[in-house]
Amino acid sequence: MMTIGTVQVEQESVVIIYDVSTGDIAHRHDVVTMKGAVHPDQKTREKDAMSQFRQAQPGFAGETAALHVDRSAFKPSTLYKVDPQRRSIVENPMQKRPARISKA
Repeated sequence: MMTIGTVQVEQESVVIIYDVSTGDIAHRHDVVTMKGAVHPDQKTREKDAMSQFRQAQPGFAGETAALHVDRSAFKPSTLYKVDPQRRSIVENPMQKRPARISKA
């Protein structure tokens, strides 16, 4: 069991909402349950993730799907996308922005 400050965490889950054609992640939904509480089931977590995604991005036009991912699969300072065929997350190499040209 993990502890955050003085609070004991019972369980953690992550639901990813992604664009099925590109694999781009549109929303990440983290659920943390403290000791003594009941962790929501997979269907409820997915429903809540989709609801929050639609509220945050009402104009999103792509077709989406949900993917349940173990929290330990994520590394700090790393971008991810979903491999739609495998339905798994993969590292998304960061692209450098082109240098700005100063107009002085």
